[in-house]
Order: sequence, then C-alpha cells, then structure tokens
Amino acid sequence: MKSTVSTARPAARIAREGDFVTTTTLRVWADVLCPWCWMGHRRLAQAIAESGVAARIEHRSFLLAPEGPGPGRRRIGEVAAVEWGISEADWGLRRDRIEEAGRADGLTVRMDTAWALDSRPAHRVLKLAAARGLDETAAWEAMFAAHLRDNLDVADWSVLAKLETGLERAEVVALGENEEYAAEVLADHEEGQARGVRSVPTVVHGDRLLSGARSVAELAEFVRSAAKAVA
Repeated sequence: MKSTVSTARPAARIAREGDFVTTTTLRVWADVLCPWCWMGHRRLAQAIAESGVAARIEHRSFLLAPEGPGPGRRRIGEVAAVEWGISEADWGLRRDRIEEAGRADGLTVRMDTAWALDSRPAHRVLKLAAARGLDETAAWEAMFAAHLRDNLDVADWSVLAKLETGLERAEVVALGENEEYAAEVLADHEEGQARGVRSVPTVVHGDRLLSGARSVAELAEFVRSAAKAVA
C-alpha cells in the first residue's frame, strides 16, 4: 500500500534547483486497534514534514490478534480484566497513560469502551482504498478515529461502509461478501514477522526497524538517516 505524505517544506531543505531528488520509501506496519499506532501515524507525518525529506509511506497490515477476539461482544475494559489478567488499578493506570499521550498529540482515545474485535475487515477496506488509488493516509486516519475515538465496531461491514475512507458504500458492502484482500492482509502480517516486527507501530527502511511509541524527533532522525542511505 502506498501513499505520499506532503510536507510543508519539501524542496528547499533537501535539494537545490537542478538537483535530483530521490523519494525515500518507508514501510509502516500497524494495526487499527492500536492507540500507539494512531499516535505514530500522526507523529510520522509531522516528522517527515520537519525533516524536509521527500518520503512516501507504504502502509502494511499487522494483526495484534491474528486468531481474532475471544467469544462474545466485549469492550476492551472488560477484556483487560477477564482475559489479560490486569487488575482494575493497573488497567486504570495503563488506560490513563495511553489517553493522556493521545491528548498530547491532539487525539481523543477512549480505551475502556473500544471494542475487542477482529481487525481484518478494517485492513481489507484499507487495502481496497489503496487499490483504488485513494488517499491512504486519510483512510487510515478515518479507521483509527472510528475505532479509538468513536468506539465503532470496525469489524461490522455496515459500519465500515459508512466511514469516510473515500470508497463508495456499495464497494465496501460488496467487499464484505467475498474474501478479496484477505490474503494480502495476512501476507503483510507474515512479512512483518519475517522482518522482525514484534510490536507496532514499526517503521522499516531496508534492514533498519524503529518500533514502539517514538517521539517526533526520533522519527525525524530515522527519516533523515533513511534518506541518506538512499542518496
């Protein structure tokens, strides 16, 4: 999946007139279920803008729950206590830390009431958006917001059809009636594992990986190093 992230200061900092400018490709493995991935999504865009590097992002799917959620329809707050074995006090601290970090990035994250769900339908929609040549960055943003801010069930095809991913509702409904892009989502996940991705978000360039909740400064340095390697 490929998208181009525009920057506020593109050419001036990386090239003089007449120079050849090489676009740096960054591969990002993420899951729409992950609040740190939403923050990383925002921070990476800011890092690219601040670095002045001409960069594009290839979005790759990673499944935090490849076997799907447990039985029943449950919220994350309930799953944390029942399945993850986290005490109410410890979960409260973890939840508050995530939500506070989100606010620092201008994001509203509601962890307790987000659904525990299978993210594969959401990833398939994002694959379709990419295949249609739509703005992938915007599509991922819409999916993150739907799950983490609005706490919608993004495993429900009727919900997915209403999201502002750039796709027509009929396209999304039709996708839910077949298995198109399911293999591509799984292939992304397996490729990520083969490359050493163990947590998300993970930004990859060549053999170098940067995983976890990284700052804008750390991401910008990674972007600049990637650009130097290409040059």
